[in-house]
Amino acid sequence: MKLLIFPYFLLDFTNKEENISTNFFKIESFIYKPNSISNFQPILTSDNFKTSKEYHEYLFENDIHDIEDRYVQESHSFRNPLGNFLFDFLNANVIDKIFIKKLLFKYGIAALTDPVGKSFSEDFNLFYEDPRASKNDDSIDIDYFQSKMSAGIKNIMDSYIVLQKALRDVIDFSYNINEEKYLNGLTPTQRYYIYVHSYKEDSYMELFKYLTDVSFSQEFDFSEYDKSIKESNFNSPEAFAKYIKNECKKNQNFQIKNYMYSFSSLLSAYYFCVLYFVENNIPIKTCKNCGRYFIPENRVSSVYCNRIFENNKTCKEVGANNAYNEKLKKDEVNLLYRKTLSAKKMLANRNPDIPMYLEKYEAWKSEANQFKQDIKSGKKTQEQFKEWLEETRKYNV
Repeated sequence: MKLLIFPYFLLDFTNKEENISTNFFKIESFIYKPNSISNFQPILTSDNFKTSKEYHEYLFENDIHDIEDRYVQESHSFRNPLGNFLFDFLNANVIDKIFIKKLLFKYGIAALTDPVGKSFSEDFNLFYEDPRASKNDDSIDIDYFQSKMSAGIKNIMDSYIVLQKALRDVIDFSYNINEEKYLNGLTPTQRYYIYVHSYKEDSYMELFKYLTDVSFSQEFDFSEYDKSIKESNFNSPEAFAKYIKNECKKNQNFQIKNYMYSFSSLLSAYYFCVLYFVENNIPIKTCKNCGRYFIPENRVSSVYCNRIFENNKTCKEVGANNAYNEKLKKDEVNLLYRKTLSAKKMLANRNPDIPMYLEKYEAWKSEANQFKQDIKSGKKTQEQFKEWLEETRKYNV
């Protein structure tokens, strides 16, 4: 058997979505029947039959026993909210074997292909010889697959770790995540330009090598059409044109893409996503609740993402509730501050002949202002300020 496994990853963007087409791997059950057209024949499941009786008849008639699990390669296409593909990578707390293994089963061999390192695809690009298989078989022995997968993960692990840090640095600078004053008033593209030309001697300039893996793929996407309609249904280009015009009138967002960005490595696709978002001024922020990257859905001023955080509530819901409670607490502390300030000021005004009252008042006010500055910088909390106010309020001097 000669089974060709190749890296295949297509990516396209719309205003709010990203479209992905790729190969992926999964495990299916087979029965071994030598001297057949395909020696390994897939086993049908009960879902393929109308009744359980038909299913059991199938099992009996085909003498199905000694079931063997094997890997198969298939293709799928799906849509995500814009940025999901990139952020699932950047927001990962740990890049380990399990993480890369999940990428392999979701995105195929592109997950193990490193464009700036050893070309693992040549190693995994099985011209796979299985003495039990016929030339028509397209499944892979479990042990063989897992041995190649383990070797591939080991070879590419460091590249994922290095790239994740590099892309985080690029985004943090280009979108001024750390709120550096000198970067205010600049676009992400302008900041990226500064970043590249200021740090060009560092190792992350290796990023540019990933661009050699980006190409266009001719991919006619008719997914916006009614699924029941195919191009072949139209007997003339005039009829087809009329249909598209009608669709455009009904749906202002109706569009046709004639190409998709093509990659043989997920590493290149991740870097390309960052460049695409920067170049197109697509906003990226870090959620004030969970700390992960996200693209605001409606308002650029959004500070919380819509991911589920806890108790089936999103960060936006949790963050808004926390902000409200914090505001109430802050208002309570501010009211206590104003009352204490007023009392101490009144005591000083009523006793102009005793300088000590004014001196104590000025010293207390200075310490209170320093406390507020420490809260703003994160050194102290509103709760600590409240405790200090309650303590110093007990004393008139």
